[in-house]
Amino acid sequence: MKTVTIIGGITGIIMAVIAYFAELNSWMSIEAIVTIGFAGYVLIITAIAYFLLAWLYKGSKKLDVL
Repeated sequence: MKTVTIIGGITGIIMAVIAYFAELNSWMSIEAIVTIGFAGYVLIITAIAYFLLAWLYKGSKKLDVL
């Protein structure tokens, strides 16, 4: 699962960068740019959320539960 999440995060970063340069250089319509950029941001946020939740879960196993 970590490998898939890392690939998704990297893909999201690439999509966001491509959308930025496409908007900067007017390569395509604004609707396509916004869609690609939004999908990239969703992938980035999902990857970060997965790793944060995995880190919290691992940390909670170390704590003594009442």
